[in-house]
Amino acid sequence: MEKNKRGSLFIVGTPIGNMGDISARAVSVLSDVGAVACEDTRRSRVLLDKLGISKRLISYHKHNEQSGSEYLISLMDGGEDIALISDAGMPCVSDPGAVLVRKARESGIKINCVPGPTALASAVALSGVEGPFTFIGFLPDKRKDRTAIFDAFKSVPSSLIFYCSPHDLLRDLDDMYAAFGDRGVSVAREITKLYEEVICGQLGAVDVGEPRGEYVVIVSPPNKETPTGDLLTQLQSAIACGAEMKDAIKKVAKDNGVPKDVVYKLSLEIKD
Repeated sequence: MEKNKRGSLFIVGTPIGNMGDISARAVSVLSDVGAVACEDTRRSRVLLDKLGISKRLISYHKHNEQSGSEYLISLMDGGEDIALISDAGMPCVSDPGAVLVRKARESGIKINCVPGPTALASAVALSGVEGPFTFIGFLPDKRKDRTAIFDAFKSVPSSLIFYCSPHDLLRDLDDMYAAFGDRGVSVAREITKLYEEVICGQLGAVDVGEPRGEYVVIVSPPNKETPTGDLLTQLQSAIACGAEMKDAIKKVAKDNGVPKDVVYKLSLEIKD
C-alpha cells in the first residue's frame, strides 16, 4: 500500500446460515483488509477461523456506532482498509453500518459493496411475493411504537416485510392481525439452513408451531377488491345484530383488511 494513501471501506455480506454461501470475493477482501469491524467479535472469529483467515477484529455495534465510526474512519484516514460485516447477512440491513457509511462518504473515503446473502431477498424469493414490497425490519419493543408503525404502513399498497426473533414472533403476529385484519401472510424461517421452511396462511389463523430460529414475515397488501357497498352492507349487518358503531367499524375493518377510517367514513351514511 502506498504511503499516505487513504484506506477504503468494504461492506461485506456474510452467510446467514449456510457457509457455502460465502463468496470468493468476500473471502478475498476479508483476507486483504487491515482489520474487520463486526458486531460480535466472538461470532466473527468463528467465521474467520472457518475461512482460515487471521485478522484483527474491531467491535462495532449499535451501542457504539458514533464513537466506533470515528475510530474506524481514523484508521482509514491513516491508510488502512476496513471490512464491515454483521453477525449474518448484509450490514446496514437491520444491522449496524449506516452511520459508518454516511460518515465515510462525508469524509471522502471510498466505499465498496461486496454483496452477499440477505434474509430479506431470500424470503421474497421463497415466498413467491410479487412487488412492490416495503421492508420494515424488526419491530420496536414498546406496543405504542409498534402500533405507530402499523398505522403508518397499513394503507400502503404493497407487501410489508418484517424481521422477527423467535421470542417475539407470536406477539408480533397477534399485533399484525389486530392492525391489518385477515390479510395473507407468509412466514419464512431458518433460511439457507437444514430446517428452512415457509408457512403460508392468513393473519389470525396461520400455524407457525413452536417458534425456533429467525423469521421473516411478509404480510400481503390491503385488499382493494372489496367494494365500498359491501363494506357498508357488512357494517349495517353488524349494527343490526346489536354491535355498537365503534365495535362494528373495528370488526368490518379487520375482516376486510382496510383502514378503520375508511369504514368510519362509510358509517356516516348510516342515519341514527
